[in-house]
Amino acid sequence: MAYRKPSDTEIVEAIKDALHRHGVVNSQRKMTELVLKELHRHDPDYSVSGSRVRRLAILNDLASLDIHGRDSTTKTRAGACPVCGGKTEKIRNLTVYGGTVTMGYKCKTCGYWTGLKHRVPTLYIFSPK
Repeated sequence: MAYRKPSDTEIVEAIKDALHRHGVVNSQRKMTELVLKELHRHDPDYSVSGSRVRRLAILNDLASLDIHGRDSTTKTRAGACPVCGGKTEKIRNLTVYGGTVTMGYKCKTCGYWTGLKHRVPTLYIFSPK
């Protein structure tokens, strides 16, 4: 089965239409299905991944994202955000002795946060802006 990749602008328009028609969407899988339904109106061969839909919705400020997650056993490292690919910044706290301690990390772009134990995103809720 052949497939084609739509451009970012086509996906952005499909995200806008899907959010306008359905309002709040309670999972990334359902959001991807709705966007694919909108894209298939133009070309039935289009295909798109859930992570691409999520990143474009965040980066183009189309939806506010509520991120639910679970803690894992691995330690967190500063670096790229697992939700949007942006840079995470340290969340710091002052100690009694005047020093600072890293409490976790937060992404300025999408709002994802994690503590010292890595927080794995498990559910994304898309709300139209």
